[in-house]
Amino acid sequence: MKLHVKFDANNIKVDEIISGDTAEAVVGTMQARVAKELGLILGAVVRNMSPLQFAQEATRRYNAASGDTAPVPQSCQQFLQYGVSKGFATVLEGGNGL
Repeated sequence: MKLHVKFDANNIKVDEIISGDTAEAVVGTMQARVAKELGLILGAVVRNMSPLQFAQEATRRYNAASGDTAPVPQSCQQFLQYGVSKGFATVLEGGNGL
């Protein structure tokens, strides 16, 4: 699957094409990209999370910052579905069920 991911939150700007064979792989690529932006210490914390833990923490932080009440995802697929529904991601290829 291939997604165009675009968001700007807490001094982290992402506007790029991300692809992977599974939802976990796509979220893992997002996770690596965010970890790179965070620097050494916070980046290490993010890198040590599983893709699902990253998706859950990203959702919690988004909710806290925006006042939204998005449910914490129970899978990477749910996280990507939420991103598409909110306009943070656009499916370019594959992505069945998103």
